[in-house]
Amino acid sequence: MITPRPYQKRAIDASIQWMKKNTESCVLDLSMSAGKSIIAAFIANEMHKISGGKKVLVLCPNATLVSQNAEKYAMISDEYSIYSASISKSLRHSVVFATPMSFIGIVDQTNGEYCCVIVDEGDSITETVKKIIATLKEKNDLLRVCSMTGTPYRTGEGWIAEIDVDGSIIEEASNPYYKKIVERVTPRELIDLGFATPPKVVDVSEKYDTSKLKIGSGGGFNRSDIDEAFTGQGRKTAAIVEDIVNYSNLINARGVMIFGATIKHCQEIMDSLPNYNSGVINGEMGDKHNKKVIEDFRNQKIRYLVNVNMATVGFSVDHVDIIAILRPTESSRLYQQILGRGMRLDPEKKEFLLLDYTDNIQKLFPSGDVFSPDIVAYGKKPQPKTHIQCPECNNTNEVTLRPNPEGLDWNQFGYFLDLAGDVAEFDGKPFPAHFTRRCSHVEARGKNIFERCNYYWSCKECPECSHKNDLTARRCESCGHEMINPNDKLIAEFTAFKKDLSQVQTDDITFIRRNETKSKSGQNMLALSFGTEFRIVQAFFSNKVQRKFYDLFLNDANYSPKTITYKKSSSGYMHIYDFNRESDKARLERELRK
Repeated sequence: MITPRPYQKRAIDASIQWMKKNTESCVLDLSMSAGKSIIAAFIANEMHKISGGKKVLVLCPNATLVSQNAEKYAMISDEYSIYSASISKSLRHSVVFATPMSFIGIVDQTNGEYCCVIVDEGDSITETVKKIIATLKEKNDLLRVCSMTGTPYRTGEGWIAEIDVDGSIIEEASNPYYKKIVERVTPRELIDLGFATPPKVVDVSEKYDTSKLKIGSGGGFNRSDIDEAFTGQGRKTAAIVEDIVNYSNLINARGVMIFGATIKHCQEIMDSLPNYNSGVINGEMGDKHNKKVIEDFRNQKIRYLVNVNMATVGFSVDHVDIIAILRPTESSRLYQQILGRGMRLDPEKKEFLLLDYTDNIQKLFPSGDVFSPDIVAYGKKPQPKTHIQCPECNNTNEVTLRPNPEGLDWNQFGYFLDLAGDVAEFDGKPFPAHFTRRCSHVEARGKNIFERCNYYWSCKECPECSHKNDLTARRCESCGHEMINPNDKLIAEFTAFKKDLSQVQTDDITFIRRNETKSKSGQNMLALSFGTEFRIVQAFFSNKVQRKFYDLFLNDANYSPKTITYKKSSSGYMHIYDFNRESDKARLERELRK
């Protein structure tokens, strides 16, 4: 029986506690090398137990990850099945590991036996995955969904969750699929704990010119621009490969992964590498060839592995000493996955070299920290930034400015000034012109002892001891006093819930409009409109569509239910579950009276 590491147990407990109390989906933000397969195994096993023996579905983007996740689950229990076309198609046991493309073919045959879906690499939330979850939710409206990923964001869409781990609303999220990030394990935490290998970013001298690259209509770089920037650059490519080989010899590297821009570019890279010690994989070479090359690399028969769009998700080789990036990427998510190939632990390495021969780092990580990408949702207009001075420690902070339609000035400390030049106030307090809450300056006070500046522009003052806390604080960090009004929290959660039509809603009915009509095929139908406080719910019933409700309303013209339970289905139509359940508002009012 395997025992989870402390941070793994923290993630397991956080997800289980959330799913016990909420039907909304959750995300675990887990760094590369955190051991997502082990965490998924324990969550699946626990959800199976607490649901009273119901099934758990673990969705993995490919067969390799299905096998990896199943192997880890086998350390806990041998009662699991695999449903993946290239491995096995079994549903015998209550924990099922599957690829979406295989499971989608049988999802309609399920009958509500699944209590939970765990999505591995949950940032890749495809339409197939969405459809599987939507179908399972239609058959069990109490279905729980837990996602795991090391990169909880998508290029152009921003973050994939609405609420961050601290309870704050994530601004850079244009269309989040998940409700909340319930726990976070960062790369820095794993490195500090000794569970991941740190990168050493090398300032290389040779670089490809990517200044002319533009994002195309499909969201990626234009292929013609990539070809112009990377292929046919004989001297430059040869010089870069020579640089990689020199670094390899310098540290006596055992494994060097080289990421090329195109298939042709990878071949040009291979032309400058020692043939006896190198291999290349790509999507055109076939599984047999690729598996052979990867196995040779894993067994250290070759030192250099060149690839394009392959060795990222699910690729696991511990002895990688150098990551060389000879390709552009607009995706910080992909860049993190590439980094993950070098972060795996190996007893013979203390760090790995990161050689980036493009301007990826400057574009994706303006702070210089390759674990802190600049996440942008294209659907939202970014607010301008400026620099302000901390009144307490004089540190310079980069901040994002608030909208300022009145065109007010601000002082060097970041506070709005009124027309008289005095500090503007809101609610009796100086009003900051920016969103930053606390000064970012950190000072070393001794070995492994760091102290952050305690100046707040915006804070929550404890009513008991007057200590300044972060706005999101639930308890005072000084005296432990409860900082959140429970009723305010309930109302806020209720308001957010009523906006989310992917969740099952129950509302009081204010009016009903009935109309007998026919479908395009001539079938008799009842068209009904149910007025509620929050929206009008339209539904169509017939002998073939929700027949029990069709018969109910057809046989009793005076039938007037008090409430309606519904949800928007994956096809965009309202699915009616029931009538006369306790309404969400009544349940809220009952909770507020406690």
